[in-house]
Amino acid sequence: MMPGIKAVGFDLDGTFLKTHVDYSKLDRVDRDICERHEIPFDELVFPGIKRPRFPIREWLEAHGREDEFPGINKEMDDLCTLIEKEFVHEAEPFPGSAECIDRIRSKGLKVGILTRGSREYADAALGNCGLAGSFDAIVGRDYSDYDNAKPSPIAMREFAKELGVDPEEILYLGDNIADYISARDAGALFIGVLSGSADEKDWKGQDPEMVVLHYAGDVADLL
Repeated sequence: MMPGIKAVGFDLDGTFLKTHVDYSKLDRVDRDICERHEIPFDELVFPGIKRPRFPIREWLEAHGREDEFPGINKEMDDLCTLIEKEFVHEAEPFPGSAECIDRIRSKGLKVGILTRGSREYADAALGNCGLAGSFDAIVGRDYSDYDNAKPSPIAMREFAKELGVDPEEILYLGDNIADYISARDAGALFIGVLSGSADEKDWKGQDPEMVVLHYAGDVADLL
């Protein structure tokens, strides 16, 4: 077993579960709602690989409309969750995902899910697969502030807190670069999988020494 590891964490979509989410719709949520509230979305600067919401809050504050942000933020969250759940009935575990939970636990390790999806969506997707209640912790983007979600290392630290371990004691598996950045910057050990958006070239471009698995469930053999 890997020394120092006390918990194994998984990203949800594309890593632990095969899901159908309309990401093109999700990508338009903040734009559409900003336009509805007459916020000049195209004039805002959104740094990073995932659009944060603080530029929207700062624009509202600069224009004396700061009291509107909580409502707008909730409107965005609610619409994102609605889109995520649209095809939740299609969610299914990748090969080995469901089976690896007990195998990991048999080694005295905790198991959890850290996702950019909402907690409501994660519960629905896992429930559809008969996996409700199977994890020691589930942390979604709505655990705290939206901008704390992956790729922020805050997400991994919050996940560690829920698991009752330190970030450095987590082995985390994900299928995209945001997963890797969150784990790396929090000090967690990371394994890339090939079941989602990144291929082996993508992973090796981030870290030539990275361990890469075809499916997340294969981690049970590695442990």
